Amino acid sequence: MRKTVISLLLLLLCVTGLYGCGQQSGNSRSNHIAVGISADFDYLNPLLIQLSLSREVCTHIYPTLVKPEYNEEKGEITYKPSSAKSWDFSADGKKATFHLRADAVWEDGKKVTSRDFKFSYSLYKNPKIASSRQDYLDDLLLLPDGTADIERAVETPDDSTLVLHFNKPLAKEIVLDHFNDLMPVARHVFTAIPADEIRSRAAELPIVGAGPFKVKEWKRQEKLVLVSSESSVLPHPAVTGTITFLVIPEYTTRLAMLKSEQIDALISAGGITPRDAVELKTTNPEIAIKPVRNRYFDSVVWLNIDGEQYRSSRTIASNRFFGDAAVRRAMTYAIDRESIIDGFMGPDHAVIVNTSLSPAYSAITNRSMEPFAYNPAKARELLKAAGWSAGPDGILQKNGVRFSFELAAPVGNPRRNYAATIIQQNLRDIGIECRLRFDESLIFNKNQNEFRYDAALSGLAAETLPFQLIIWGSDFANRPFNSSAFRNAELDRVIAELSGPLDGTRQATLWKTYQQILNDEQPRTFLYYYDELEGFGGRMKNVEVNLLSTLYNVYDWKLKP
Repeated sequence: MRKTVISLLLLLLCVTGLYGCGQQSGNSRSNHIAVGISADFDYLNPLLIQLSLSREVCTHIYPTLVKPEYNEEKGEITYKPSSAKSWDFSADGKKATFHLRADAVWEDGKKVTSRDFKFSYSLYKNPKIASSRQDYLDDLLLLPDGTADIERAVETPDDSTLVLHFNKPLAKEIVLDHFNDLMPVARHVFTAIPADEIRSRAAELPIVGAGPFKVKEWKRQEKLVLVSSESSVLPHPAVTGTITFLVIPEYTTRLAMLKSEQIDALISAGGITPRDAVELKTTNPEIAIKPVRNRYFDSVVWLNIDGEQYRSSRTIASNRFFGDAAVRRAMTYAIDRESIIDGFMGPDHAVIVNTSLSPAYSAITNRSMEPFAYNPAKARELLKAAGWSAGPDGILQKNGVRFSFELAAPVGNPRRNYAATIIQQNLRDIGIECRLRFDESLIFNKNQNEFRYDAALSGLAAETLPFQLIIWGSDFANRPFNSSAFRNAELDRVIAELSGPLDGTRQATLWKTYQQILNDEQPRTFLYYYDELEGFGGRMKNVEVNLLSTLYNVYDWKLKP
């Protein structure tokens, strides 16, 4: 069935003549960039997005307050103007004022104003919209019920001034990172849509932006077509008239299309495998390989709770396999991460980690932690101490329960497919039955959010320190990135303190404590941060990728004649 779908897609591409079949080679396109991706976007509405690539695209459709910039030499993130031309903070850290551009307009010609932002914050707050970034608003002044007091906390004295009032002192970088992520929708469009229906009516919502691109067409599971928005000043209309993201689930098909110039770029889902990248230097030297380093990590998410019981009654009970931290540590000892790296990525393109923190932040790395080197004997020892012993069929058991579970992973990602097979064998070697399950990306993401997997081979783009502070939290119902449902009161306290303004010494101490807790508890088996090797055809110009984004300057991408 899958091969049939792929064949039909390729036939469609040939018929349209856009992506290089027969006489229509890549060189016939001068103002139309084609990008191959492995899976569709979840949403194109900033209120609803969760997938990292969806967020990247939305930052080029909707207004953002600022433009983050990564300084690789200093290893730090700074911010440039975008919708906000300038900003300032009160001395006590409890107020931020953004001075907005007066010339930014939505694609229908209406002015972007401070009221768009305030209105959108009220939507982000709505529990029925269930935004993955809803908790950012918890830093604002609060109502007695503990929710954000949007009316009092967000002032709009005029169209070009946005004032935020916080319930506690906040670090400047927290404010800039979090409220930059709360991209607004157009108030004059969404006032006509009942807020409680926004999620249920997601497929029919209008997409009205103010960024360098606007949406021309979106055929789910097939393609997204963006065109340059001529009225945009954020920062300017896209240089190339059209960019199409083609959903091509099979990696080998994506690669073949890049080689034959049917697509101009291959990104996401791990990009190009290191082995193929080496080969391309000989067979297709015109293809540029651009690494996105220290942004993405893979991990095995161990569900800490009984997912079925939580879904049915919202009560919390320990997961029969992974509720015990000793068992989770045993799983990390049992997995040969070096073997995965050596067999697929190579040591130059991945680094083993034991927490979610990116290696980019070497200045605050805790170097005194347990490294969890591959040690199956140690894993067996921990499991035995936790009450697991070999059953008659050789599989570990405890209180009549066999240690047998499914490890889920998304389709279309050869790196994770490879890792899953190694993990399955590693666990078999210590008496654990691990069955592999591969789901389409959107289904995988939904099932993870609903705690339907005991274990999942998953990943995150975790490039900023402020984002690290929202991955975890004992109130996991409101922390969608905490897909292990991990709870730890001490970690909650550390996260809360790190959100405020601190001197460098105290901040470094807290970050080391943050890492120590994750290292000791292993809510995930953190596998590695890896280089995602993005591929760009020989005609592509002006492409910049970095820690923050693959599509960082997509509005400047263009094709050589």
